[in-house]
Amino acid sequence: MSLIAAIFCGILVLVVSGAVGAYIQRYRAAATEMMGMMIGMTFGMMTGLALGYFIGAATDMFVGNLVAVIVGGLYGVAFGRVGGLMGMMDGGMGGVMGGMMGAMLGVMINVSPLAVWITAALMASLFLLSMAALVRLVRKGAARRYAVDPVCGMTVSIAEATLKSDYRGSTIYFCAPGCKRSFDQAPEKYIAIGNA
Repeated sequence: MSLIAAIFCGILVLVVSGAVGAYIQRYRAAATEMMGMMIGMTFGMMTGLALGYFIGAATDMFVGNLVAVIVGGLYGVAFGRVGGLMGMMDGGMGGVMGGMMGAMLGVMINVSPLAVWITAALMASLFLLSMAALVRLVRKGAARRYAVDPVCGMTVSIAEATLKSDYRGSTIYFCAPGCKRSFDQAPEKYIAIGNA
């Protein structure tokens, strides 16, 4: 793969990742920590993997690793921040892992032009499918309703919550039995934090 083709493909990867990331930001308010971790990991891993492959196929392992790890890590951290510190950490780790794997694949597959372009098509397809799946996952997750456990502050899916208490006509949801027990013993202590 020529360096010009690799740069062009890399720019396309960055544009698609950026556009998907910007789209996902509209669901920021509904993002849980777990969702943020998945967003960060997917962005870091897939951006790093695709970029690493293209740059690695055109240059060498060092350059492919350097570019893909830095850019994949930055994208993972930037978009994973919807999940707080854990989303950012997962995004950074995903960028490092994806960048290294992509660069290694790009260098190793460089046995013939046909092998490079077949793998490039597979890599692009995998990248686009993962971005589409991520959008679907975030939209589906945002459609759920969430409540905040007033004891620990954790986000709880209302549809999946099994632990709840009624307090002054409102339903309060909990993530763990210990939180429910604490609330039931002294609801006034926690209600200012919660959702009632």
